[in-house]
Order: sequence, then C-alpha cells, then structure tokens
Amino acid sequence: MKKFQFAWLDVAIGAAVSVAVLLLFMFNGADGLENKLYDMRAKMRSRGKAGDKVVLVAIDDKSQAEIGRWPWPRNYMAEMVDQLTESGAEVIGLDMVFDKPELNPGLDKMRELAKSYEEQAAGKATAPAMQVSDVLKKTAAELDNDDKLANSLAFSQKAVLAMYFIPGQGIGKSGKAVPAEVEKNFVANVKADPEVTPVQDFVAPFDKFAAAGVKAIGTINTAPSIDGVERSVPLVVNYEGRLFPSFPLQVLRAYYKLESNDFRYSDGQLVLGNAKIPVDPNGRMLVDFINRETFPRRYFSDVRNKKVPAEAFTGKIVLIGMDSTGALDQHITPSGNNIPGMEIHGNVIQAILNNSFIVRTTWAPRAELALCILFALFVSLAIPHISAGKSAIVSAVLLASTVGGGFYLFAASGYWLKIVYPSLMLIAGYTVVVSKRYLYQEKRTEKLEGESVETNKMLGLSFQGQGMLDMAFEKFRRVPIDAGMKDTLYNLALDFERKRQLNKAVAVYDHIMSADKNFKDIATRAEKLRIAGETMIFGGGLGKKSASADSTVMVGGGVGDLAKPQLGRYEVLKELGKGAMGIVYLGKDPKINREVAIKTLRFEDEFDASDQKEMKERFFREAESAGRLVHPNIVTIYDAGEDGDISYIAMELLSGTDLKDFSTKDKLLPSNEVCEIIAKVADALDYAHSEGVVHRDIKPANIMRLTDGRIKVADFGIARITSQSKTATGTVMGTPSYMAPEQLAGHKVDGRADLFSLGVTLYELLTGEKPFTGESIATLMFRIANEPHTAIMTHRADLPAGVQAIIDKALQKKPDERYARGADLARDLRAMAQRSMAAGAGAGA
Repeated sequence: MKKFQFAWLDVAIGAAVSVAVLLLFMFNGADGLENKLYDMRAKMRSRGKAGDKVVLVAIDDKSQAEIGRWPWPRNYMAEMVDQLTESGAEVIGLDMVFDKPELNPGLDKMRELAKSYEEQAAGKATAPAMQVSDVLKKTAAELDNDDKLANSLAFSQKAVLAMYFIPGQGIGKSGKAVPAEVEKNFVANVKADPEVTPVQDFVAPFDKFAAAGVKAIGTINTAPSIDGVERSVPLVVNYEGRLFPSFPLQVLRAYYKLESNDFRYSDGQLVLGNAKIPVDPNGRMLVDFINRETFPRRYFSDVRNKKVPAEAFTGKIVLIGMDSTGALDQHITPSGNNIPGMEIHGNVIQAILNNSFIVRTTWAPRAELALCILFALFVSLAIPHISAGKSAIVSAVLLASTVGGGFYLFAASGYWLKIVYPSLMLIAGYTVVVSKRYLYQEKRTEKLEGESVETNKMLGLSFQGQGMLDMAFEKFRRVPIDAGMKDTLYNLALDFERKRQLNKAVAVYDHIMSADKNFKDIATRAEKLRIAGETMIFGGGLGKKSASADSTVMVGGGVGDLAKPQLGRYEVLKELGKGAMGIVYLGKDPKINREVAIKTLRFEDEFDASDQKEMKERFFREAESAGRLVHPNIVTIYDAGEDGDISYIAMELLSGTDLKDFSTKDKLLPSNEVCEIIAKVADALDYAHSEGVVHRDIKPANIMRLTDGRIKVADFGIARITSQSKTATGTVMGTPSYMAPEQLAGHKVDGRADLFSLGVTLYELLTGEKPFTGESIATLMFRIANEPHTAIMTHRADLPAGVQAIIDKALQKKPDERYARGADLARDLRAMAQRSMAAGAGAGA
C-alpha cells in the first residue's frame, strides 16, 4: 500500500512539472533559449561555400576613403550602372532607397538663371539673352546627376530598385496613392492573407528613377526577432489587402525574366516560376545563411577604378549596397554581427537559387508536443519504478537523442524542430522526481542511523582509529551517552588535545558534560583548554591569535598536565631550539620507543599562497632524496610528513655541538683534527653527490661534532627550501661567505659548489678568518666572484705546507678547476696530514 501511494505521489509531481512545461510550450515561454540553439545549428549549417551567381559591390570604408564620404553625387552610381551593364551583368540591384531628388543647390540656381534669361529674351526678343539661356540650360543638364542616373537605368534595363514599407496595422486604408510605376510591381491576381505582415505606409523611389524603365522595385523590409537577431526575412508584405514582394524576390524575377503575375502565394509556400519557397503564415522565409567569409564581395572603388575584370560580372546578379562602419544598414544574424542588408538579400537570393531552405514544417509543433507528452509519461510513470542508475542512463540517452536528432535534422536537411521544450520536460521532470526520491531516502537513512546506535559507535571508533577525529565525533553524537560512551568520548577529546585542536576537545568535553558534569576531570580540563585557546599561540591555527614562526605545539602556563601533543605519529616531549623556519622538538616514536629530533617548517608563514604548494612538493622531494642517504657522517632522516599546517622531518637525535663554536681564533681545534673532520665531511658529500643530492648550505653551523667524537653533516633536504623562504632572508644574507660564485649568481649548481663551501669552512676552522670579507653583501659577493682569496699562510704560518694548495684548488672560481669529487679532497687532506705527522715525528727524533 505504501509503495502504491509513493508511486502516485511521483505521478502527481511528474504531472505538475509536465503541465508547467506544456504551458511554456503553448505560450512560447522558452523561445529565447530555443533561438540560441537555433543560432548554433545555423552556424553548423553555414559552413558551405557561396555559389558564383551573386556578386556584392560594397560601399565600404576603403571606397569612402578613396572617393569621399557618403552620400556621393549620383552620377557616380550612374557610372557604376553603365560599367556593370557594359560588363554584361544580368541584374543590377541597387540595395538602397533613392526616395528624393539629389540635394544640388548649384543646379537649382543654374535653372533659376536660365529661366530668368529666357523670360528676358521673350519680353525683349534679344538674341543674346536667349543664347545665355541656352548655355545655362545645357550646363544645368550637365549638372543634373538625377537625370544621369535615370538615363543609365533606362539604358541598362536591368536595374532593380529598393523601397521601404513602414510596418504596422493602420485603421482602414491609408489613403496614400501608390505611384503607377510602383503599382505594377504588386503581385498580380493574388489577394493577401490577413496573417501576412501588415504595413501602413511606404517610402518609394524618386519618380524619375521609378519611371526610368527599371526592371522591378522591391521592399527591403526586415523582421528581427525579439532578441534583435534576423533569422527570417519577409518575402511579401501586406499593404491594404495586396501583396508587395521583397527586393530579393524582384531581383530573382528579373533574373528569371518573369512578370508580376508569375507569383503564386498560399499558406506555407510562395511560388515564383518553378521555384517553390517555404514561408510561414506571415510570409517570412527562414534564411539559410552562408558563412560570411565565403560570399563573393567586390569594393566600389576597385570596380570604379577598373581593378576588377569585367568578366567577374558577366551573367551575374550584382547587388550594390552599404558596408561601412557606422552605416545604418547593419544587422545581427545567426552567422554573425554587423551584417549589411545587401548580404542578407544575397543570402536569400542564393538560397532560392540553390533550393536550400530551412523549413518549419506544419507537423513540427505536433511532433514537439508528442515528444513532450512522451517524456512526461516517462518522468511520471517510469522513473519512480526503476533504479537511479537506469533512470539516469535512459534519461541521458533520450536527451542526447533529442538534442542530437534536432541538430542533425537542421544541419543535414534544414528541418527545424524546437528541442528546448522536450529537453526541458525531460531535465526538469527527472531532476524534480529523482530529487524527491533521494530526499525521501535520505530521511529514511537518517532515521535508520538514529536507530542503529551500535553501527554509529563502530563507525566512530573506525574513524578515530584512522585519525579522522571530526567524522568520529559526528558519529558519536548520534549515540546515547552511557557509561561506556563517556570513556569513548573522553579518549576522543584526548586525541583532539594531542592534535592541538583544543577548541574541538572542549566541544567533546561539553558534549560529555551535557550528560554528566562530574565525569572524571572534564570540567577542569575544559576550563584549562579554554584559557589556553584564548591566551596561547599554537601551531595549527588553534588559538585566537594567528600562528607564526614562533608558534609552538607545546602548552605551558599552568596547563602542562594536558595530553602530550603529537606531530603525525610522534609524541612531542619538549622543545630543543628554534630554527630559521620553525622549532626543533624532542620527540618519541611510540611504535619502536625511539627518541628523535623533529624539525618543523611552517610554509603558510614563509611563502606566498601561490608558492606554498610548489614549495611543499619540493620539500617532500628533497626530504625523500635525503632520506635515502645512509652514511656514518650524515644525519639519518627517518620520516617526513604534515600535521595541520606544519610540515616536519623526523631525524636522528644527536648529542654534541656544531663546528661554529670552533671557528673563532681563541677556540680553534688542532690543524690535523680539522683536516680529518673536513675529510670525513668530504667523504659524506662524495657519497651524497653520487646519490644525486646536493646540500647547498655547507658551513660550520651544519656540521655536528658529537660528544663521542663522531662527525655528522646536518640539514640535507631543507637547505634548498630554507634558502627561498621570505623569513630566511637574514639567514641567506648572513651565509654568502660560504657560497660558490655560480651559486651566488643563481646558476644551477652541482656537488662542486658544496666543495667550494667546504673549502671556505676548512679555511675558517684553521684560521678563525673567512677567505673573503667585505663591508657589505654586494662587496662580499663581488670579491667571491672576481677576486682571489687571501693566502691562508698570511693568517697562520704554522700550518702544514700543503694546505695552501688544497685551499687554492677548493676555492677556484670556475667549477671545472676545483676538486671534481669530495673523495679527491679527502684523499689530499689525509695525505697532507700524514706528511705533516711524519715531518713532526722526524723533527722530534
């Protein structure tokens, strides 16, 4: 019974969505979106090339730059008509309305003077006045550009002129008489259908041109859609119950040598001779636009200057029109913006010549309605009874078929079916019904989860074991707080403390206190955590103050009895010291009970947000490379990881001091011991270099002398990161004394740069002085890169004789002239030490 009721609810929801979409369909509520899809399909279909029967002559910016700004004297148009007539053009269409005489004040004055002299000659019968009158009349005739254009049109007998009808439905007849030369262009013996686009007035060609024996006159009216895009063109307009044909139709009538009574018109079709043209009830034709770049186009100035061969126009339909910046005759079409009117008319003519039409058939609305109803039934009756996966697949197939079929029929055959409404029916219906189903199922799932206490508890424990503490707390919240649950929550709060997420630990304690305020020490612990969260600075963004390079994972100030913090799996015992980018802690690996040194780095404080990801990746790559190094004179790296916003390296715990303590003159070690220390470091570097790892920051501070006498090289893996840190600027600027010239120059370095740094370290440990000094960083860098180092014997004359040669080779400016390997430097140092000891023994004997 419940299943039956559930299905009926889905049917009702699907029906409601279906009715809403059907109302949109009936009232064209989504035609804006449909028009966008129409334009996409029209562009797909417009890839073809234009034919060779229509040629456009454009009055463009280039022509106006050469001839002068429009309007031009009409004798220029007369010359063009004559030129095209001589070239053998079949039809010459003037795609602009010449409705008034040309503005020519000089001509008017000349005619006025001629008339005056003619009157003088008539009154006084003087021959000179008559002669002057005749001269003035001849001059006026030469200046009359309208006569010249009329004569050219009459001579050509191939011209088609344009006129314009003012849209709108007038009340009754306008009473404006139609000129006789225009009258004969109406479609003969055909009464206008009332649905054909009505017009109420007209702008006709100047009577001198209309009576010049032109082939035909047609209207250049357009019919943009509500969004301003011209997808269709009215082929006929309705003026006082009669049909007047469009300019493209009249051009075709002239081309086919037909008369006005050769037109036939009925609903859905306009016949011109043998051409059957599909139109809508308003007399409009959907234009099958051709891609603009393929339409033949000539420029008026080039044709006038005989730069275009006459054969280009022989037997062709030639349209002359505006195509300049700022011209009013610019239109938006599916194929592009700023399309001139003559190009639209050319597309209409080309489509009719090629019998290539976009058709909105009479059965299209019925097919669309049938699809909408089919999809409504699918949404209401099918989706509720099949699985979500199957319904998604079927819906996707139906949608793809509808959209793909609509695009294919349009692009391949020119049939326009509206695909928005069936698609909207499917998408909206599917979304609403499936969303309702999932909301219902989600409520049932929540109810079941609430009833299954044991399931939530087991899930919470699983999440806690994986370190997903937030998700564990979410599951534990759904479990009643009994005695066992209190202990479980208490342990979760301790885990939050160890992760330094003190506010979340407080939230867990508060949750326990909602059931038992006196459980263990939760009240005391919660209060201490609140104080710590308000007054202390912690890593991981836990305190109210922002974390910084000084932030610590340790908690002090009277709250030291809280759970010991952790970094990854390591338990943090205490701070050992502070470095350039973070703090070094004493830690313990609980799995094997081994103490380690944990060096932390906080990228959020050291690098810009854009660099953090890259630097973290580089940090772990460097740590991985350093972690592969196993050598008695290299500090061993055990692990690297992240905990919150802290990245860390767990490494061998050392007891001793670095060689910086032995780099001053009053604390120098014996020279033979220094040579052996540097030899061991050279051996370590030789091994690291063979593994592809370069240290980049060899200096006394990074060489450890342990309490048992062993030597360890530290900070492999983070030296390169530290050198690019913004807070490490002081550190970097403090250690250029040890850098090789190529390293200071920012060039790519290899192991020989480390050996240069080791040479500087050797020099300093033997003398208490650096080989290069300067009053400023710039001076120091210049001397390292360009000047020789101070001879070591000038500082300490008792050094072994061979040390100068070793120092000189290690500190060569060019890497190729230094020691190629650390092993070579170690060999020379040990050999020198043996010679020195032997010499000392001989002297003692």
